[in-house]
Amino acid sequence: MKKNVIIIAIVVIIAIVIKIVAVNMDKNVNIDMQKLAEELNNEKIFEDNLSQIDRDTIIKRYNFNSEKIKNINSYVGTGATAEEILIIELVDKKDRNETEKIIETKLEERKADFQTYLPEEVFKLENYNLESKGNYIILCVSNDYDKAKEIINKHTNS
Repeated sequence: MKKNVIIIAIVVIIAIVIKIVAVNMDKNVNIDMQKLAEELNNEKIFEDNLSQIDRDTIIKRYNFNSEKIKNINSYVGTGATAEEILIIELVDKKDRNETEKIIETKLEERKADFQTYLPEEVFKLENYNLESKGNYIILCVSNDYDKAKEIINKHTNS
């Protein structure tokens, strides 16, 4: 009986330590947003030529609360594809879920638009990369989910 209590205590302590380490790792993330965006853009994962979009335009496009956005980096295609890169640094990590929901809602709207406009692009809008790390949210809508994920993981140390 005493042996079981000791084993349970050890397991609980290990779980607590793992949780503390995971939380601290998520806090200390620092992503070079421009470098990540450029590497994604320079890979052969897009059909379209993506162009950088300014902060105000992308905030209006997604209807983000600008006070919650510390930094933003975005590239979009010509409209002939659904392709996009969006990297956001939030002021506070607690706004991550709300911001992700805004992005997912916008992607659903775009998917509905493309279903009638360019149905072959819907696949990309159903198979996008949406990653969160610390105060950062990264969206990549491309032809190659796996390659985009590999690049994102390299820059986020995942």
